[in-house]
Amino acid sequence: MTSSDRQDAQLYQVMYLGTGAEPETRTVVAEEVAAVIEQAGRHGMKVLVRPCVHPQDEPGPRKGVQLS
Repeated sequence: MTSSDRQDAQLYQVMYLGTGAEPETRTVVAEEVAAVIEQAGRHGMKVLVRPCVHPQDEPGPRKGVQLS
């Protein structure tokens, strides 16, 4: 995977639950999600997987809309 492909790839945030006061978090590409879940299951860990929002995809104020 090239760096430009990685920028276009869907990213997911993986949060390892029950690892302490602050859950450990990492970001992976879509192709790695299944392996992360499988590995966590082998070790009896729970994970929360959420899609990351790319900055250019984040909703922002619309042109001509006044925010109060």
